[in-house]
Amino acid sequence: MESKTPPNSSEQRRTLFSISDDINELTRLLDDIEDDDLESEQLITSWLENLGEERDRKLDNYAALISELEAKAEVRKKEAQRLAKLATSDEKKATMLKERLKWFFEINKLKTLETARYKLSLTRSGGKQPLILNETIPPAELPEKFQKIHVEPDKTAIRAALEAGEELDFARLGDRTSNMRIR
Repeated sequence: MESKTPPNSSEQRRTLFSISDDINELTRLLDDIEDDDLESEQLITSWLENLGEERDRKLDNYAALISELEAKAEVRKKEAQRLAKLATSDEKKATMLKERLKWFFEINKLKTLETARYKLSLTRSGGKQPLILNETIPPAELPEKFQKIHVEPDKTAIRAALEAGEELDFARLGDRTSNMRIR
């Protein structure tokens, strides 16, 4: 068997796929070596060990990148929550100020007023008239023609039935998925 140099040995950054392919190829070559070809076996074993180290470095870098991205995502989620709270606060302030303007226009019997930058108008809302329901009457006591019924599956009961061995033609338990844990 002639001596080979590792494929892609000059490349610094290799993908997990190419490393995995090389490891699989080397494992196949090891299986094909005849028992008395000690030199080829040693060369392939050394090559396989080097690939294992390269694989471990690559996997370690993957794990480090995943950890960094998860940490970044957490920081961004918290910042998004902070900004969402500020946006909600600003919306409430704007609504309160609009109510004050509306009150001012109504008290002073104004319809329209122009400023240097804006034209302010007190107008009637369009669309359908607001519907005001008597909140002292529960929806279940309304006449049936004025009720909406929302039906949804009772997943807890369905799961319990399946786990108890009951056959259901509309549901089954799926396989658990796997996930990557990095510690």
